[in-house]
Amino acid sequence: MAADAEIELKFLIAENDSAKIKALVSAAAGSNQPSHQRLRALYFDTPNGDLWKHGFTLRVRSNGTSHVQTVKQLTSSSVDRGEWEAETAGPEPDLGLLKNTPLARLAAKSSIRQALRAAFEVNVERTVYLITARGGVIEASLDRGAIEAHGEKLGVRELELELKSGEHHHLFNLARSFVAQAPLHPSLISKAERGHLFARGSWGRPTKSSKPRLNREMTCEQAFQQIGQACLRDFHLNMLGLEKLKNAEAIHQGRVAVRRLRAAMTLFKPMVFDIAYRRLRGELQWLARMLGAARDRDVLRANLLERATGDDEACAQASELASLFEAERLRARQAAVEALDSERGRILLLDLALWIEDGRWKRQPSGITKEPIQSFTGLRLRKRHKKLIRLGAYLAHLAPGPRHKVRIEAKELRYMADFFADCPGIVRDHKSLKKLIDCCEKMQSALGVIRDEEAIAEFMEREVWGHAAADTEAKPASSEASRSKADTKRELKKAVRAYSKLAEIDAF
Repeated sequence: MAADAEIELKFLIAENDSAKIKALVSAAAGSNQPSHQRLRALYFDTPNGDLWKHGFTLRVRSNGTSHVQTVKQLTSSSVDRGEWEAETAGPEPDLGLLKNTPLARLAAKSSIRQALRAAFEVNVERTVYLITARGGVIEASLDRGAIEAHGEKLGVRELELELKSGEHHHLFNLARSFVAQAPLHPSLISKAERGHLFARGSWGRPTKSSKPRLNREMTCEQAFQQIGQACLRDFHLNMLGLEKLKNAEAIHQGRVAVRRLRAAMTLFKPMVFDIAYRRLRGELQWLARMLGAARDRDVLRANLLERATGDDEACAQASELASLFEAERLRARQAAVEALDSERGRILLLDLALWIEDGRWKRQPSGITKEPIQSFTGLRLRKRHKKLIRLGAYLAHLAPGPRHKVRIEAKELRYMADFFADCPGIVRDHKSLKKLIDCCEKMQSALGVIRDEEAIAEFMEREVWGHAAADTEAKPASSEASRSKADTKRELKKAVRAYSKLAEIDAF
């Protein structure tokens, strides 16, 4: 089975944009006439998804006259993937052809071989154009069809740009040109991953943060790429559910993915700081603000509904405000959707993927890129840990502003440390690292409850009690206000306890 490098980018297409994008690709191809194919691909795995869990896909693709078996292996790159192909006699996999691929060792297990079966299939009509782009040759494939599993179908409309000859920048420049001209949405989610998610009923649902595939032998460059790609992938998966207006969890998890990526950029800043760093950080902050506005309104509305369960006048007004607030919440959600659909949003997602893959930071003379990840990680995490301990001193007496900074710092340290939680050997004391993550999470959670209480108290005072108190010097007494103070006191004690434990940890 021959090994080859597949260097490609994928873009999702909306149904009503298909004609425009086809015209764009056709114009770029010039006089080169396209070819047309009907492709059927069967993807094989065990019922437990053992191949996918180990980073492999196995498929047999047929075009009506021939069958090609392909093994693909996930790497730290979202653009450059390992690929091994060989012709087979039929639509079933030939396991004997796997002996010269990385899948050979796993496929040699009898339990795997006996359990292997077709997990899903992909049927598409493909139109292929060859585009010459300033010395490079790129194959542009427009696919239209469906993924089928358990009698259900999931539509597929996408553009793939694959580099056939030339340098990476030939592919990247053409991709940027296309995204600037048409509503092409960059995607890190392959048909294989969509198929696996669809087959197990998880497609389009909010997804919690995934673990990057790290090991202690990695260089700093490899580790950052794995982490960055995991964050981007999580973001792409959660944005699939964004337009479902009741899906507040998709907004939350998408926002978490953006924050994790920003934390990774901060952690690796000595290595990745290049000419694009500030611009990309700024654009990520813009995206985080759009998602944050929608998320904050989701939380506030949920809190209003929670407080609208009593019989007093304030609760009745809270219920009315929650209903009125729904329109504002939906406007914030729509603004986030439009930001992602905009040229600015599309180019940001493409540029992030390309920067993580092949940014100028990889060619800087610092030498950090080739350092072992252990020598870098402990030093950087120790520095962040000390900063959090310094900021959190006298936590019980901090004003809301400084207290919120402590929460943000705890969240960032938690994200940074969590990247390495499943990879022993990267820090000196892995058990203590997990304790640190737990303490940061408890601090973040408790301080987050306090911040939510402050937000709802301010809102209720302004919108509910404000008019009632307008004619008096004193604010109206309320059981709600007493409850808020009690909740704040309780959560602050939790945060202080977590801080005290955190200050004693030495994982590095």
